[in-house]
Amino acid sequence: MEDLAASTYAIGELMLEIAPAYLSDTDAADVLAPLCEAIGGKLGHRRDACCYVVSGDRRVLHGSVV
Repeated sequence: MEDLAASTYAIGELMLEIAPAYLSDTDAADVLAPLCEAIGGKLGHRRDACCYVVSGDRRVLHGSVV
């Protein structure tokens, strides 16, 4: 679990570099969707990783596989 949390945190940091936390969900989705499509994975799961970085609360990852 610790390894999964650490890798999710790293992915979230990268996503936040591309779509900073101050962007609305809609604006962030517009920026992140092409990237998520290119690297694989669901946009919602990637946004969960961003929320985890901002909040530090692992509960946001419940049911999400990054």
